Formats: sequence, structure tokens, C-alpha cells
Amino acid sequence: MGPRRTILLLHHDALLLDLLTRVFEARGFVVNLAATPMQARTMLAADRPLDAVVAAWDGAHNLGGDVYRWALEHRFELRDRFVFVGEEVPAEFDRIVAGRCLLVRPSDTPEIIRVAEATATRSHRARTADPEPAWSESGQPTLLLADDDPLLLGVMSELLTDHGWAVTPVDSGNAATEALDKGDYDIILCDWHMANGSGGHVFNWVVTFRPWLLERVVFLAERPGDGAERVVQGRPVFAKGSDSAKLLEALRAIAAPRRA
Repeated sequence: MGPRRTILLLHHDALLLDLLTRVFEARGFVVNLAATPMQARTMLAADRPLDAVVAAWDGAHNLGGDVYRWALEHRFELRDRFVFVGEEVPAEFDRIVAGRCLLVRPSDTPEIIRVAEATATRSHRARTADPEPAWSESGQPTLLLADDDPLLLGVMSELLTDHGWAVTPVDSGNAATEALDKGDYDIILCDWHMANGSGGHVFNWVVTFRPWLLERVVFLAERPGDGAERVVQGRPVFAKGSDSAKLLEALRAIAAPRRA
């Protein structure tokens, strides 16, 4: 039996909390409970696996709003796993949530359960999916290279191929996520500034749909301190035009454990 789906319930109504707990436990969920934003943040800060969050958020109760803002800063991969419960839509709801989550009335318990279970099932499948092989037919390590500068894309492809990589070049972040949706790579080397899907877009997609690839992502930026480092949670960011030997060394070090 594989890992069970997990859910966090954050609500001030003890009766609703008890009802949802019993329902989700009966459906095989691991249920975590929180009554305050501090309790919820403590649980989330532990980086424990979590497939859905049901949280109160309306004009009278801002529990879910506080936790969601915190998650956007510290657990960005959870941004589309929230289901909010409230009597009316908070004034800032659409601006903060940006269409990623739904708000359901507390009286519509079947809908809360339906939406939360669908959310959890989707994220659980992505979280527990077996990664596909990341080897080329020739046995070379595979590298997905994304850059919207045709000249640089060609030069980098040639350089990396000469150093033993099986390179798949794409000209945008959106093309990169399409390629990643079809299979895994040993390295994802991605320009940070691209018009048709930025490096940030690729990073967020990987965090959400291919979290096991996160340790394989490396970025190229025009210059240090242009914003990438603040977003990518410690992943390497190399300045374009800098020492290619250091870049190649970093790529080999990332791929080495899988080749071994």
C-alpha cells in the first residue's frame, strides 16, 4: 500500500471540523487539524507532505487568508491545494488567489468534501508518481535547455553536446514545461528571462507537478541579483557569459548521483 493522501483542516467551527475529520478519515486520509494560523504555519513549516488544505476565509474569519499568504512565501507548491470555506468572498480573494482555488459555503458540506478530495487526489498523484527514466538511448545524461535567444540556444547546445550531454533545446519556458510533461531529464538548464514562459514559470511548474526534479534545475540570468535567487529556493543561478567550466562542473555534480 502506498502513502495515504494527507489533508490539513483549519477552521474555527468545532462541529464542522469534527464532521470533516470523520469524513476524510473514513475515506482513508491522514488528517491534520489546526485552529489558529500559528498552529497551521507550524505544521506547514515542517515541510510535511500535504495534498490539500481546507481553511476558513471570509469577512469574519481570516484564518485561511493568513495561512495562504504565508504559504505563497514559504510553501509555494501548495498554492493550488487550498479549498476555502466562507459565507462570502473576501474583498482581496481574487487578487491573492488568482483563480487557483475555490471558495465554498460552509453549509454545502458535500461540495467542500468533493472539491477537497479532487484537489488532494490530483496533487497526491503528482507527488507520488514514479519518475520516468532520464537516460538517452546512447546512455548519455539528458539535459533540457531552454532559452529564447536563438544564437545562445545554438551555442549552448553545441557546447553541452560536445561535453557529453544529450541536449533537448527549446525556445521558451512554455515549451520546456511541455517537454517535461512528457518525460524527465537529468538536468533542466533554463534562462530566467523569457517572453513565452519565464524561468520562474518553469520553476513553479516543476514545484507543482514534478517536485522530484527540483534538485536538477539550474538557471541562467543576465546578471547576479536580478530576482532569480529570491525565488528559486537555493537552486544554482549562473550569470550568462560567465565561466562555462564552472557551469559544466555544477551540471556534472548534479547528474553524478543518478549516473552512479
